[in-house]
Amino acid sequence: MRYIKLYFTCIKRSILSRLDYKHDAIISILSFLFSNACSLCALYFILQAIPTLKGYSIAEVGFFYGFSMLPIAIDHLFSDEFWLVAYRRVQLGDMDMHFLRPVPVIFQMFAQTFQPDGFGEVIVGIAMIIVCGINLHVTVSFGAIFVLVIGAVFGAIIITSFKIIFSALAFIFKRSGPLLQIIYNFTSYAKYPIAIYPKVIRIILIFVLPFGLFVSLPVDTLLYGTYNPYLLSLCIIGAAIVLFALAVLIWTRCERHYESTGS
Repeated sequence: MRYIKLYFTCIKRSILSRLDYKHDAIISILSFLFSNACSLCALYFILQAIPTLKGYSIAEVGFFYGFSMLPIAIDHLFSDEFWLVAYRRVQLGDMDMHFLRPVPVIFQMFAQTFQPDGFGEVIVGIAMIIVCGINLHVTVSFGAIFVLVIGAVFGAIIITSFKIIFSALAFIFKRSGPLLQIIYNFTSYAKYPIAIYPKVIRIILIFVLPFGLFVSLPVDTLLYGTYNPYLLSLCIIGAAIVLFALAVLIWTRCERHYESTGS
């Protein structure tokens, strides 16, 4: 209860600090909306030239793309501080103050920043799901909705876990941002049906970097009834728990190597 109270106190402080610059916060949210809208327009124009993508229509690809934005947005809302750890906080010695506090450093990273910019991605993603779902005449069932919710929430945990793992390497190498960026870029592959990729890429996106596990497979379940929604939900939850536990373990081991530095 102490940590829950402390977390919300820190998040409240973060939000209030962002609201001190209201125009900046509004512009940030609008910029994410605009950026994602531009990406969607580019996708639309490409698919206009190519009516189907390996058998998938514009509406189907749009549904995959829209849903993929939800776990990415949730991760962006709560764990953006790890990017700073990977790119510069360790290298510049800014982590000193966190190690001096009587609270786990990893907890402080989650409580340090709340990024309302992510709401722009949430809005665009939900709008795409609704519009494309209507065009596809999707038949909604409890199981399908359940696996989508599980995919969005626990998918965000999986993304965050990889972010923790590769940002933790900065404690050893001083800077791990480029490596984290490479891994994070694989989320772009999950924005499209994994069936369009070669078998090797599909295996990677399900078993190695399981971004396709919580995006493509839940959408396949909703649109085509391909998988058992409850069994798939258990797989997603299990993968999220294992990866998050592994991420915390790696972070704990790596932070022991932290050395204050100014270069």
